[in-house]
Amino acid sequence: MAMKQGDTSLRPMPAPGESIVQDSTTASLSLVAQAVGAPEFVLAYLDRFYEPAETALVAALADGPLGVTALRRLVAPDAARGEVRAFLERAFRRSVVDRAPRGRYAAASFHDRFVVWIFFEGWLDLPDDVRDRLREWELSSYVEQARPYVEAAKAGRPIDPIENHTYLLLDEVETILNAQEHVYLFPCDCRAIMGRCHKPTLNCLRFEGPHGHYHELGWEISPQRAIDNVREANRQGLMHTGGLPGTPMRGICTCCPDCCFPQLAGERLDAVKRWPLARYVARIEAAACDGCNHCAARCPFAAVVRSAGPTHGEVAVPAIDRALCRGCGLCATGCRRAAIVMDPL
Repeated sequence: MAMKQGDTSLRPMPAPGESIVQDSTTASLSLVAQAVGAPEFVLAYLDRFYEPAETALVAALADGPLGVTALRRLVAPDAARGEVRAFLERAFRRSVVDRAPRGRYAAASFHDRFVVWIFFEGWLDLPDDVRDRLREWELSSYVEQARPYVEAAKAGRPIDPIENHTYLLLDEVETILNAQEHVYLFPCDCRAIMGRCHKPTLNCLRFEGPHGHYHELGWEISPQRAIDNVREANRQGLMHTGGLPGTPMRGICTCCPDCCFPQLAGERLDAVKRWPLARYVARIEAAACDGCNHCAARCPFAAVVRSAGPTHGEVAVPAIDRALCRGCGLCATGCRRAAIVMDPL
């Protein structure tokens, strides 16, 4: 019996990852690298990021967005239309392509593919030196993207809302989360990429919109579960950054000083305490302090000077170095005596 065009009822759909390109030919990886903006040093390893059919797809999109019919003709003329559409949607979720207006698809940037790849697929077998160069490439790109915002912040000029530009206290984060209709949980891209610490990674929270449900990935969770997530992240020594309370923001990040791109960008651009913005400074109420020094252990910026310990029955109170304090609030949330107050700047 003849099968009508687009009819897939008589043959199984390809399994995930199975090529719909019957002859398994692949496009030139150099063309793919150029189309997605991949750095030259990763060219020899590009097959770790793109399956054979995906290289043909990206090559077909090198000159601009195309619709399903054109892509079927160029990439998989023997495949049914339903198979091609399923293949394209999987490529979208893998950030190989982006959806474009009028039902078309466009090649996604290598930056986007790299982030999804590091989220869910890992470093695979890339050599250590290539990993290091990819880390630096991604971080340097972020620094340049942030530079105009950082320069504006240093000059005291207003900036358009952008994620991660402000330290947030835990109670502020909880208020923000309670006001959200949709919250999506993602792995932290900074720690997944940099890998400089051993802090937990499943605690990046994004809100509604293209950034929130990025490529239809992430897990939608309730605001209360999101609050539980940030409380646990805080307990484990992670700070919180986002936009200014009361302004539009894309999400809440949980940050460490070793991996967090905004923290590292602030240091590279000589904008510490400006990027992310410090809005509070810690103050220890001596009458309530028992001298346990837990605050000094929790501070990620060595802003708490340890006390020498009780002497002759008197409590030696730690000291806050105001110049180093960035107002993240980790010392306060970890104080068992509630002896630390965050004073607004």
